[in-house]
Amino acid sequence: MSYKSYIGCYKDELDFIYKDMIFTGKVLYKEGLITSHAGNISVRYNDDLVITKTGRMLGFLRKNDLVMVPIYKEDKKDIEASSELIVHREIYKNTDAKAIIHAHPVYATALTFKLKDFFEPIDNEGRLFIGKVPIISVEKATASMELAKAVSDILKDYNLCLVKTHGVFVKADTLNYALKLCSDLEFCAKVYTLTR
Repeated sequence: MSYKSYIGCYKDELDFIYKDMIFTGKVLYKEGLITSHAGNISVRYNDDLVITKTGRMLGFLRKNDLVMVPIYKEDKKDIEASSELIVHREIYKNTDAKAIIHAHPVYATALTFKLKDFFEPIDNEGRLFIGKVPIISVEKATASMELAKAVSDILKDYNLCLVKTHGVFVKADTLNYALKLCSDLEFCAKVYTLTR
């Protein structure tokens, strides 16, 4: 499945992807799932991926804050991309992901300091839509090949995973569904925390 099924009135698939990424960044910021300059978003486009540039404010993205780079090889434009490009590439190479969100939801991230291998929501919606969320621990939890391999391996079997002390990576067929999972996760983490 590609974004073609979702483009509606947009002139082409790429135009829709840019607008979808800009919208997603706004929602992530408004919901407090990222801080001002944190997190990253990408969407697969054939054998390329469109990703947020390094250091951009996701809540205020414009088209020129996004860059397209190849999935299967390095490129001179890699330097413009988010520092987590290495992780996004590995996820696209090794899973069925069409869209990826990396965010730092406060409650969900805080739980990684207390929980070991999994977070299991206790609320009804969490059990239904999120299920068990793996928590991985790596020595270098930011922009490393160790992180990229660990996350891409877990996301073969799950739609999201938490990285101890760092945040969440979510993969889905569309950014809209990845955003839903990210938002749901933080809601579940709040319920879990407030009832403990």
